[in-house]
Amino acid sequence: MNKTDFLKALSDPTRLKIVQLLHHKTTLCVCDIISELDQPQPTISRHLNQLKQVGILKSERKGTWMWYAISTDLPEWGKVIITALE
Repeated sequence: MNKTDFLKALSDPTRLKIVQLLHHKTTLCVCDIISELDQPQPTISRHLNQLKQVGILKSERKGTWMWYAISTDLPEWGKVIITALE
């Protein structure tokens, strides 16, 4: 995982809020993230996809919904940064 891409991904306020939510809740359905942040589904989906591409998030389809969580493959330095953002 590239540290520059990781930090760039977290520099956006919406993506930062998503990561903070998932840090506290462990796993959330995309519908819960949309509701929590009160933003349109396409906007949230775009941000989730960017976080996934960088390697910060992982996703799993359950029925018709996607569920997101912080990636278990996150390097230790990434976990430290996410924890420090609280």
